[in-house]
Amino acid sequence: MKDMLKGKVAIIAGGTSGMGEATAKYFAREGATVIIGGTNPKKGERVVDAITAEGGTARYYAPLNVAKMEDCTNITEKTLEEFGKIDILVNYAGKSYDGVPNMTQDEKFNITIDVNLKGAYNIVNAVVPHMKERKAGNIILCSSNGALNPTTPAYDYHMAKGGCESLTINLAMDLAPMGIRVNCINPGPIVTPFWDELFTPEEADARKATFDMIASKEVPLNRMGTPEDIAGVALFFASDLSSYVTGLRMYVGGGMGYVYAHGQSAILGNIPVHE
Repeated sequence: MKDMLKGKVAIIAGGTSGMGEATAKYFAREGATVIIGGTNPKKGERVVDAITAEGGTARYYAPLNVAKMEDCTNITEKTLEEFGKIDILVNYAGKSYDGVPNMTQDEKFNITIDVNLKGAYNIVNAVVPHMKERKAGNIILCSSNGALNPTTPAYDYHMAKGGCESLTINLAMDLAPMGIRVNCINPGPIVTPFWDELFTPEEADARKATFDMIASKEVPLNRMGTPEDIAGVALFFASDLSSYVTGLRMYVGGGMGYVYAHGQSAILGNIPVHE
């Protein structure tokens, strides 16, 4: 299919890299005007240039820190000033602060909740009033497989992402009578710049070994995911292909979250399977 989002205007918070960048490019290829949100102007302009080079339309107005309501209001107002509407909001903005040096537990907890949960609440509340006026809109939030199916403890981050799922359900219920759909993506292990903070370029072998272990032990499909795997689901939620879907939390993790992985099967033992 072509032009599934023709004429649509989409804000993508966290659109400067990884899953957000891939989604921005997918949306632009399907005809959407894409507004890139992120804290790093250099990365934002790089994504805009890449989309423009392919013939798409994209903007990066100013740094967006979703933890700051004024930043969320600013990107909303600038989008409306130039394009007059906002059809789609996607929020990938988020980060885990586990392992950050020189940060107390309280500091880590507060910044994790501010960025990952309060940030989602802020960007939604900046955009929703406009969508209510038009009685139309499409919101896509991002949680994590680990929110309810953790493979390792990450209390602050997983708590925040679990809150995003609750936000999805409450928004979907509240906004459905106005024709506004709200859905949530729950990514599994996706290869994004997140991993660059955990492994130096000199640790390429350790990085590959980690990916191989995760894929073989935790993912039924036996591979790590890509940003494009997430972008495809975002496109489904953003397009009319999902016009009768709202309030859905979709796991996108190669079977993680809803199919027994190899490690879980080993724990359960030999269970007879009907062939």
